[in-house]
Amino acid sequence: MNFHNTIRPILVIFLLFGQFPLYGVLTCKPLRWHFRWCSLQTVLSLGLIHVGLFLCFVEYDRLKAIGVNADNLIGPLFYLDVIIIMLLLLRVAYRWPTVVPKWEQIESLEVMQYNARQQNARSCRRIRAIALLLMVLGFAEHMLSIGKTVNARVDEARTCHWNYSNLPEYYALRTYGFFFRRVPYNFPSFIFLEYANTALTMAWTVQDVLLIMISDSIAGYFKRINSRIQFYTTVQVVAREKFWSEIHSDYVMVCELLEHVMSICSPLLVVSCGTNLYLICYQLFHLVDRTDDFIIVTVFTYFSLFFIILRTFLTMHYCSAVHEVARKPLKLFRRVPTSNWCCELERFYSFIRKSSIAINAMGLFRLTKKTMLTMLGAVITYELVMLHFAQTTANQGIVRACSPEQFLFQPKMQITTN
Repeated sequence: MNFHNTIRPILVIFLLFGQFPLYGVLTCKPLRWHFRWCSLQTVLSLGLIHVGLFLCFVEYDRLKAIGVNADNLIGPLFYLDVIIIMLLLLRVAYRWPTVVPKWEQIESLEVMQYNARQQNARSCRRIRAIALLLMVLGFAEHMLSIGKTVNARVDEARTCHWNYSNLPEYYALRTYGFFFRRVPYNFPSFIFLEYANTALTMAWTVQDVLLIMISDSIAGYFKRINSRIQFYTTVQVVAREKFWSEIHSDYVMVCELLEHVMSICSPLLVVSCGTNLYLICYQLFHLVDRTDDFIIVTVFTYFSLFFIILRTFLTMHYCSAVHEVARKPLKLFRRVPTSNWCCELERFYSFIRKSSIAINAMGLFRLTKKTMLTMLGAVITYELVMLHFAQTTANQGIVRACSPEQFLFQPKMQITTN
């Protein structure tokens, strides 16, 4: 099973949330996958982008009225971030048909047939398991977020002595009042707004899952070349020049595939790293500054932090693994006896030693194991900055209790006494 057939079920899940709108994904022939502006998938994706723009404007307009603090800044930033992610996913989907032939060419190489059945089955299970795990956890996190918001609305009604007979209607009017003030409340509109919010939230997980699947596949190609090299470093090769020339050529083709894919996906990687860094800091800030006593708020905070750290670690791990396996031949070449050394092997060795083969983020940085440690240091630094920002804006962005204002993200409430 090739890469595209492996990820096809995952891409179908993406389409359910309006992400990565490739036309023809349901077919088993990747060469038939293409991008259509007039397809249902693209229309849905563009519709969600416009909904996100509208909600971003709504949150920005409210913050202008009450002020900004470290807590409520997440409102407009969330929608701005997911809009950028969806636009980048749209760009990747638009250019993806140029990648498919190169991927098919790599998978048809003779070196990729080395122990192919066992390797393909293992890779297929691993990619699908990780992708499904992250998608399920991402959806579960959003459901906990909705549960937390519902709990806050119910507690607000109890505190303010507001009576309601229909919980979904009350929740909709308090959360999406900006919409239902102009349109009479109806359940289908409420469901669509909830779906749009869910789909926009899932964009965070979709971008990381896509990067993980791409990185794992390319790292797998390098591993197959390494397995071939490892076998022939301990045996006598009759046609040494020809063998190492072919291996070198195959290695260069995988490098070219990596370069071509990252020319399309590297902006997505930059946004992913920035988003995950901010979200980790934001959830850590909530642990430090947490004042809620509700169990569901505590569960959501810890679960969300765990999920973001897990998603970030897996993304960084699989992206940095490409660099590790691409450099491994340098260690394997040390086992080659002097009698088996030749000019083509020398050229191959020099190419790897002088090349910087890694997942590249628009030339800003390369993802290696050291990058993970750098990001850990950045989390500590920006967490201190966020705590300082929270202290300087402690008296801003506070909404009085029982306020008629509706917010998608629960702001800080202050009880006022007359």
